Amino acid sequence: MSIPLDFDAGLAMSLTFDVEIISDRGGNICGSDRFSIEACSQCQGQYLYNDELKDVYFDPEDMSRHFFKIEGMDLPPCRYCGGLNWQFSSNLPGQTVVQTGPWAWVLKSRVFTFDDID
Repeated sequence: MSIPLDFDAGLAMSLTFDVEIISDRGGNICGSDRFSIEACSQCQGQYLYNDELKDVYFDPEDMSRHFFKIEGMDLPPCRYCGGLNWQFSSNLPGQTVVQTGPWAWVLKSRVFTFDDID
Protein backbone atom coordinates (compact mmCIF):
# COMPACT_ATOMS: atom_id res chain seq x y z
CA MET A 1 0.00 0.00 0.00
CA SER A 2 1.47 3.35 -1.03
CA ILE A 3 0.72 6.38 1.11
CA PRO A 4 1.56 9.86 -0.25
CA LEU A 5 3.00 12.18 2.35
CA ASP A 6 4.08 15.82 2.18
CA PHE A 7 7.18 16.89 4.02
CA ASP A 8 8.93 20.14 4.90
CA ALA A 9 10.54 20.71 1.50
CA GLY A 10 7.08 20.77 -0.05
CA LEU A 11 7.88 17.77 -2.24
CA ALA A 12 5.69 14.67 -2.31
CA MET A 13 6.98 11.32 -1.18
CA SER A 14 5.39 7.95 -1.18
CA LEU A 15 6.09 5.32 1.43
CA THR A 16 5.09 1.73 0.82
CA PHE A 17 4.26 -0.11 4.02
CA ASP A 18 4.84 -3.85 4.46
CA VAL A 19 1.41 -4.80 5.82
CA GLU A 20 2.40 -8.46 6.08
CA ILE A 21 5.33 -7.80 8.41
CA ILE A 22 3.25 -5.34 10.45
CA SER A 23 0.63 -8.06 10.89
CA ASP A 24 3.25 -10.75 11.62
CA ARG A 25 4.65 -8.57 14.41
CA GLY A 26 1.21 -8.12 15.99
CA GLY A 27 -0.20 -5.01 14.32
CA ASN A 28 -3.96 -4.74 13.82
CA ILE A 29 -4.88 -5.06 10.14
CA CYS A 30 -8.32 -4.62 8.57
CA GLY A 31 -7.64 -4.96 4.84
CA SER A 32 -8.17 -1.31 3.93
CA ASP A 33 -5.35 0.00 6.12
CA ARG A 34 -3.97 3.52 5.63
CA PHE A 35 -0.60 3.69 7.36
CA SER A 36 1.56 6.74 7.91
CA ILE A 37 4.49 7.74 10.05
CA GLU A 38 3.45 10.63 12.27
CA ALA A 39 5.51 12.80 14.61
CA CYS A 40 4.90 14.47 17.97
CA SER A 41 4.22 18.18 17.50
CA GLN A 42 6.58 18.99 20.39
CA CYS A 43 9.61 16.72 19.88
CA GLN A 44 9.16 15.05 16.46
CA GLY A 45 9.22 11.54 18.01
CA GLN A 46 7.86 9.06 15.45
CA TYR A 47 4.71 6.93 15.64
CA LEU A 48 3.19 4.40 13.25
CA TYR A 49 -0.45 5.32 12.61
CA ASN A 50 -3.22 3.34 10.91
CA ASP A 51 -5.82 5.97 10.02
CA GLU A 52 -8.42 3.35 9.08
CA LEU A 53 -8.43 1.87 12.61
CA LYS A 54 -7.28 5.06 14.43
CA ASP A 55 -4.51 2.88 15.89
CA VAL A 56 -1.27 4.54 17.07
CA TYR A 57 1.79 2.33 17.67
CA PHE A 58 4.42 3.87 19.89
CA ASP A 59 6.91 1.04 20.46
CA PRO A 60 8.63 -0.27 17.31
CA GLU A 61 9.85 -3.30 19.28
CA ASP A 62 6.42 -4.30 20.66
CA MET A 63 3.35 -3.85 18.46
CA SER A 64 1.06 -4.82 21.35
CA ARG A 65 1.82 -1.38 22.82
CA HIS A 66 -0.59 0.98 21.10
CA PHE A 67 -3.50 3.31 21.76
CA PHE A 68 -6.40 4.68 19.75
CA LYS A 69 -6.53 8.27 18.48
CA ILE A 70 -10.21 9.10 18.77
CA GLU A 71 -11.47 12.65 18.43
CA GLY A 72 -12.43 14.12 21.78
CA MET A 73 -10.19 11.76 23.79
CA ASP A 74 -6.88 12.92 25.26
CA LEU A 75 -3.75 11.21 24.00
CA PRO A 76 -1.49 9.53 26.56
CA PRO A 77 1.80 11.32 27.27
CA CYS A 78 4.25 11.38 24.37
CA ARG A 79 6.51 8.33 24.54
CA TYR A 80 9.53 10.45 23.62
CA CYS A 81 9.25 13.79 25.46
CA GLY A 82 6.54 13.02 28.03
CA GLY A 83 4.44 15.96 26.81
CA LEU A 84 0.85 15.79 28.06
CA ASN A 85 -0.81 18.12 25.53
CA TRP A 86 0.66 16.97 22.24
CA GLN A 87 -0.85 16.19 18.85
CA PHE A 88 0.47 14.87 15.57
CA SER A 89 2.69 17.48 13.94
CA SER A 90 1.40 19.23 10.84
CA ASN A 91 4.91 18.72 9.37
CA LEU A 92 5.35 15.04 8.60
CA PRO A 93 8.82 13.53 8.93
CA GLY A 94 10.84 13.58 5.71
CA GLN A 95 11.61 10.40 3.81
CA THR A 96 15.22 10.19 5.01
CA VAL A 97 14.14 10.71 8.62
CA VAL A 98 11.57 7.89 8.35
CA GLN A 99 14.00 5.53 6.61
CA THR A 100 16.58 6.01 9.35
CA GLY A 101 14.10 6.17 12.23
CA PRO A 102 12.70 3.56 14.60
CA TRP A 103 9.89 2.56 12.22
CA ALA A 104 12.07 1.94 9.13
CA TRP A 105 11.33 -1.81 9.36
CA VAL A 106 7.65 -1.23 8.42
CA LEU A 107 8.63 0.03 4.98
CA LYS A 108 8.43 -2.37 2.08
CA SER A 109 11.40 -0.77 0.39
CA ARG A 110 13.69 2.16 0.93
CA VAL A 111 14.78 4.76 -1.57
CA PHE A 112 17.86 6.67 -0.55
CA THR A 113 17.86 10.32 -1.51
CA PHE A 114 19.27 13.40 0.06
CA ASP A 115 16.53 15.77 -1.06
CA ASP A 116 15.03 16.33 2.39
CA ILE A 117 18.19 16.68 4.45
CA ASP A 118 18.60 20.14 5.99
